[in-house]
Order: sequence, then C-alpha cells, then structure tokens
Amino acid sequence: MEITLKYYGKLVELIGKAEEVLSIEKITVKELILWLENEYPELNQLTIKIAQNNRIGLIEDPIISTNIDVFPPFSGG
Repeated sequence: MEITLKYYGKLVELIGKAEEVLSIEKITVKELILWLENEYPELNQLTIKIAQNNRIGLIEDPIISTNIDVFPPFSGG
C-alpha cells in the first residue's frame, strides 16, 4: 500500500519537506512513529501525533488510510 505522509508546523522545517509517499505493508501508528524517528532522528525529542480519517490515532491502531497527517506537539489550551 502507498501512503502519503503530510507534515505540519515545525515538522516541515525539521524534516525539510511538507509530504512524502511511502510504500508499506501492514503497520501500526506506533511502528510508523518508530520509522519516522529512525528516518529523522531530530524527531526523537518530540511527541508527534499521527492522524488518519480526521482522528488522532491510538498507538496500537493500524494504518488503514492512504493519507496520513503528522503533527508536531500541541501546545496551548
């Protein structure tokens, strides 16, 4: 399956791109986060959030959408 990762906020600056396409097999939100941290070590210090189908994914959720949003840590109230 091909998925498009779309990055937001300071992630665009840290990674150097706004989106990328990955060819993957079955993967969970946790596995995707681990892949991102391995691919982009500068993300290791951040708590990134993964959203699919307009919902923040739980760590054990499988990736089922072809469009994934990757958000930097949230702040504010």
